[in-house]
Amino acid sequence: MSFSSTAKDEICTLQVTDDCCVMAELCALTLVCGNLKINSSGVHIHYNTENMAVAKRIYGTLTRVLKIDADIQVKDNLLKKKHSYTIAVDNAMLLLSVLGLEGNLLSDAVPPAYMLEKECCGICVLRGAFLGGGTVSNPKKNYHLEFVLNSEAYANVLCKLLKNNQIQAKTIPRKQNFVVYLNEGDSIAAFLALVGAYSSILNFENVRILKEMRNNVNRAVNCETANINKTVNAAMTQVSNIRLIDQHIGLENLSDTLREAAEMRLSHPQATLQELCELNGTTKSAMNHRLRKLNAIAQDLNGN
Repeated sequence: MSFSSTAKDEICTLQVTDDCCVMAELCALTLVCGNLKINSSGVHIHYNTENMAVAKRIYGTLTRVLKIDADIQVKDNLLKKKHSYTIAVDNAMLLLSVLGLEGNLLSDAVPPAYMLEKECCGICVLRGAFLGGGTVSNPKKNYHLEFVLNSEAYANVLCKLLKNNQIQAKTIPRKQNFVVYLNEGDSIAAFLALVGAYSSILNFENVRILKEMRNNVNRAVNCETANINKTVNAAMTQVSNIRLIDQHIGLENLSDTLREAAEMRLSHPQATLQELCELNGTTKSAMNHRLRKLNAIAQDLNGN
């Protein structure tokens, strides 16, 4: 089961008791996954989803809470190797009236203003939109949560609701739809907490911690590797320069301090600067100055 499906299954176990919040959640679901169907028998609404828990939640809200007749159909999706669910409501006009949509499921349809003004209902609108058309990626791969909507007006409403809850979202067009998305770990965690997916948050945060630890270890290893390479390259350059000086001038013709530093480096070509200091009983600044002096002499020889 995907991380997204697990989160939705968990959210669907939440009990919503306030009538206004029940209406807000179903209204959001209707605008995301509800479709008007017109035939000889009248106007119907079909809710389509691939998540069984979401299908049960829609059906239960319609039949047990609103007392509206509905039928549920299960179809096999051979391409995706999973089931798809359709909840059909015959009396579409009654349902839309109850939800405050007044028969409107067109591209500019949004939840009624009174649902958006109440904080509790605004959260339920976000929850319903996620259940109906939202997905969240497995945090082991990347951080991404999105709502796929068929209305730019609805996308703007969701962005505003998220902003009211200190969650910044972005909107982009995608084919015939509009996508509201979050791509930061903190924002996704805040959203999951807002809609009540608490177990999913724990799993999400555990993965984030492990990823951060791995990243820190990798950065430390890369930094250490870079330092080692830098030390080795510097030491090899110093050895090469000292041999050049010995060939053209002779180490015995150097000052005592430079000769000792040169012989120490030749004897310990892989030693760090600190290790050379410990072997020679001098400070890092003094040893570094002597090695730089030897490099300068070699550069002069190369120039000549």
